[in-house]
Amino acid sequence: MPLAASTTRSTDLLAPLTLSAALALSVAVAPSAHAQTITHQLVATGLVSPMQTASVPGDVTRLMVVEQRGTIKLIKDGVLLTTPFLNIDTLVPNQTYGGMFGMAFHPNYAKNGKFYVHHTTGATSAITVWIAEYTRGANPDVIDTATRKVIFSITSPSTQAFHLGGSLCFGADGLLYIPLGDGGFTGETAGPQRAQAITGATANFGKVLRLDVNGDDFPADANKNYHIPAGNPYIGVTGEDEIFVRGMRNPFRASFDSATGVLWMGDVGGTQREEIDVLDPSTDAGVNYGWNCAEGFLCTTNSNCTCGAALRAPAYDYAHTLGLSITGGTVYRGCAMPAFESHYFFADYQNNKIFSGVVTVENKLTNVVERTSQFSGGTSTITSICAGADGELYLTNHTPGTVRKIVQNPAPADKNGNGVPDVCEPQSNPYDLDGDGTVGGGDLSILLNAWGQAGGIADVDGSGTVDAADLTIILNNWG
Repeated sequence: MPLAASTTRSTDLLAPLTLSAALALSVAVAPSAHAQTITHQLVATGLVSPMQTASVPGDVTRLMVVEQRGTIKLIKDGVLLTTPFLNIDTLVPNQTYGGMFGMAFHPNYAKNGKFYVHHTTGATSAITVWIAEYTRGANPDVIDTATRKVIFSITSPSTQAFHLGGSLCFGADGLLYIPLGDGGFTGETAGPQRAQAITGATANFGKVLRLDVNGDDFPADANKNYHIPAGNPYIGVTGEDEIFVRGMRNPFRASFDSATGVLWMGDVGGTQREEIDVLDPSTDAGVNYGWNCAEGFLCTTNSNCTCGAALRAPAYDYAHTLGLSITGGTVYRGCAMPAFESHYFFADYQNNKIFSGVVTVENKLTNVVERTSQFSGGTSTITSICAGADGELYLTNHTPGTVRKIVQNPAPADKNGNGVPDVCEPQSNPYDLDGDGTVGGGDLSILLNAWGQAGGIADVDGSGTVDAADLTIILNNWG
């Protein structure tokens, strides 16, 4: 949001500004994030029930699209290739609540070529979730299915296994986090019990599991190829070693905040609330998110657990008067939407809505704004909102089978007309946040819009919080 030349202030005038004066100035020189809107750019069409995008680490030219039927398509240099990147369609049944739901690249994919998929097999009444590894070969655009190695599997005993999770997420610790639903369906009494149980063959349902895919503690079991990492809370005590946290209903979409290392999860609710939960791997081992003695902030009357301080409250929830099936999204940390730095974007699949809210340093969600009307024609059945290697956000529409990019409206300035916003160009001055060549009102507005948030470009002193120290630096470098 560059500042018009006519509103530029001098260094001498701004140097003594107090925070309150700077806040007043920001109102005059640039609109707030609330005043900014979003729109979308069509990236790809003709997909079959796309579920998620995934980016190759460090490669901005390649974007993968997971299709529910068991294929992964590759968008290369902006073009959707005809030949699938991975095709296991014959293995994955075409079901309403089953199929291939997600994928994740190994953090060291550039060297080891490994990636992981989440898919199901079997009938609705005996459905199995599989986490499988595949390895890149000589052709980086087409994967040999013979490289498959099963990492983990679990079969639901439910007569209707609808709550199966779907995301795979590597944390900053290099470990694989697997959010799983309770393996049941709305109204099933056994599902919530599984979400709270910590022992038994189905106790891993309703949990976030944490595995180390670089080791193997079970060499005699072809379907268990992982190491239990130190720090998992049930090692050496009662409980399944894979469990990291419990009390989830169906955390269908989850993603790590690239700035803070916190996992944000959209947990699909039961009959009353949808919720967004956060998990800090450094502090939250063993946390109980409460399903089903709690649904969102609402305490229920179920007998398998009780409400209270022992349960982790969500970062945000909303009632079924607003939406019915949350699609968890991503905290924005890119550069081309500076007004939305540190905003968490999420959607409601069933009600065809999209939202954003501000992430606080306490990892709560505030100032949530519905942006459906701004996103005209792009909100149908959103199944994911994921960051690309460029840091920008891409979403999948299950119907009509499209990938779209979320963009700021109006777009940031592009003075040299090269198609790259000035704010995304390499900057010689680290305090020129909007990339317009000077430290001015646009930079001040970016900083104040991010006030109190965790990390991001406005955290110019690298303290982890946008605060008065960052404001002082901007003012001292004005002009």
